[in-house]
Amino acid sequence: MNPDPLQTSQWLEILQRLCLHDHLSVQHQGLVIAYNLLAADAELAKKLVESELLEILTVVGKQELDEKKADVVQTAWESLIKSIDYGFIKPVS
Repeated sequence: MNPDPLQTSQWLEILQRLCLHDHLSVQHQGLVIAYNLLAADAELAKKLVESELLEILTVVGKQELDEKKADVVQTAWESLIKSIDYGFIKPVS
């Protein structure tokens, strides 16, 4: 049986690469996809948070806020807040 070339089992790795992409527009789209997946389903959100994506969101969210990166940083923060809402991570006080 030949695997379908239009399907991949490496979707999480691809998503992580998008979230770290050098082009801010591509990075933003990756982060929007990550946020939508987090918001869609708690079980899927847990899988994402248990992966390296949590570290990626944290690194991106800690970037210095400037006009060019505002959307990227904001989307990462929204994803982290959603993870806090689910109780998967704890906020730092």
